Amino acid sequence: RPGYNNLALTVKRITEDHDGKPVRGVASNYLCDLPKGAKVNVTGPYGTSFLMPNHPGAKLLLLCTGTGAAPMRAMTERRRRRMTLGEGGEILLFFGARRKAELPYFGPLMKLPKSLIDVELAFSREPDRPREYVQDRMRARAADVVRLLCDEDTFVFVCGHKRMEEGVLGALEEICKAQGINWHFLSATMRSQGRFHIETY
Repeated sequence: RPGYNNLALTVKRITEDHDGKPVRGVASNYLCDLPKGAKVNVTGPYGTSFLMPNHPGAKLLLLCTGTGAAPMRAMTERRRRRMTLGEGGEILLFFGARRKAELPYFGPLMKLPKSLIDVELAFSREPDRPREYVQDRMRARAADVVRLLCDEDTFVFVCGHKRMEEGVLGALEEICKAQGINWHFLSATMRSQGRFHIETY
């Protein structure tokens, strides 16, 4: 609305954790149970590092699970809207969820042009399919991952469940090692240059 500060949220109520155990989330359930017209106090945003690079040709390597997709969605939307201005740069997204039905932004994600983004999906609880995680899809695309990591225009963003972080970092180290690249040195260099960011919870 004109003259107002507008905030858009994507909220999904989850009733079980990654192992299928019942869970009652705090924030999502709070928001889902609010009556229409309720007043909510909002603070933030916090931090200054998990931001879309201003370099219009920046390449993005995005690794996320579940609600960790929110900042990735914001970055891809910004890039999509600015494509007409000539802003570009390769985007490779690895996105993990338990089931396709639980994947946030699945519909809009599938409508994005292939010229904008390359999407790899991993599902860990789809019936009649072997469990697959983000790091498994990363290994399958190792050549592209290494190519991006070695490009000084690439920015890496990892966001999602804390349990994914160890697997993703392990896969990055393994992929680099297979190509004779010292991952610890490379990641330290990228961090110092503001090109490697992790937000897990």
